[in-house]
Amino acid sequence: MARPGEFAAGAPEHAEAALRAALADLEGEPRCAECPNEADFFLYEPERVAKFVCWEHVSPISAVVEAAEGDGTVDRPLAVALSEEFS
Repeated sequence: MARPGEFAAGAPEHAEAALRAALADLEGEPRCAECPNEADFFLYEPERVAKFVCWEHVSPISAVVEAAEGDGTVDRPLAVALSEEFS
């Protein structure tokens, strides 16, 4: 299992690759894993979290929205925005 921060240097690239794979496996539009709403974000942390969520279920406490440059650690899931509205 990945340790917190283990993939921090390449976190955005890993998250984008996981998002592409998750989208390829979908039939239709992504839906929130927590409610019936359309998904606005893809939460990702290697070997721990890979799910779609709406804006109501993404939280700055539980997700880093677009990893900070040079932060060096990712101990929370990365939240990748699915649209420009949340970028």
